[in-house]
Amino acid sequence: MKSLVKLIGLILSILGLSAKATKAKKAKVKKIDQQLKKIEKEKTKVQKKKVAVQKKKEEVKKAVKKVPKKKPNVKTAKKAAASLKRRARR
Repeated sequence: MKSLVKLIGLILSILGLSAKATKAKKAKVKKIDQQLKKIEKEKTKVQKKKVAVQKKKEEVKKAVKKVPKKKPNVKTAKKAAASLKRRARR
């Protein structure tokens, strides 16, 4: 009976399924999980900063307005027609 248990333990250790092997694997997995959590937290922080920057950009864009162009003085009917055509094309 004892030899059978030893034989089963030997086979499991060869396959990497013994208690020591699973403990080591679980420790590695735990470390990786902790690193993933840390990365996720950093990722959310970066996303929040990115959103804040985008909002600030929009505010700045709204604040900076284009200076209106002064319309040229038109003295003849021909120039007035050309001016209206140019404005219509825009």
